[in-house]
Amino acid sequence: MSIKKAYKFMATSVLASMVLAMCLVAPLSAQSAPSTDQSQGASPSSSPCITPGQSAGQTMSQSTEISSTQSMSETAAPMIGTGTDNAGAPLDCWLALDAHKSNWYKFRYGYNSDQDDSPNAATVRLSMETPGCIGFEVWTQDQLNKAQNASSDDDKVGPVGSGTPEYAAIERDSSSSKNQNPAKLIWVGSQEGSATFYVVVKNHKDMACSYRLWISGFSVSFPSNAK
Repeated sequence: MSIKKAYKFMATSVLASMVLAMCLVAPLSAQSAPSTDQSQGASPSSSPCITPGQSAGQTMSQSTEISSTQSMSETAAPMIGTGTDNAGAPLDCWLALDAHKSNWYKFRYGYNSDQDDSPNAATVRLSMETPGCIGFEVWTQDQLNKAQNASSDDDKVGPVGSGTPEYAAIERDSSSSKNQNPAKLIWVGSQEGSATFYVVVKNHKDMACSYRLWISGFSVSFPSNAK
């Protein structure tokens, strides 16, 4: 075979190899490319938060329209507790609560007699759009157990505390004797001992109401719900 024929044969072989490689790579690239239609069609995660001034009733009706066939990833959102098993920290937003329903929250109160000269205060605050629509109670696990096991009315046990209207300053020349704001509730407590507290927010009305909850304090922490 002459040198000219050998070079021609090698060039033909290289060209055939390149064409074959391109045919193999193209299907793989098509398979790995994400579908634009699927990514655009994904539903955003729903959130329980509402904007200030938004109707609580409208929010509750909208939440019931979410299709039950949607996957968990499509409707994933911060969970609001419904009992001691899944109670957690308050969300940093306004929430809607349906009529005669309750939301549960949990915080840990810490006290160290060797380091703390006196117990630090834990503070729970709640604001609502409709005054008198929502209230809250503060419980310990021990109090909840006693209330559940009460066999008669005489044995009934109540919460360790509840939200009361926050003090509101009045004008000096005002003739009104009212100095409380019914749209804002507060509870402040402390004790010489560590414990887990539950805050139960309740809607007393026949309509949906909106609220926002804060729990704060130097000795306050929020444990994980993980078992």
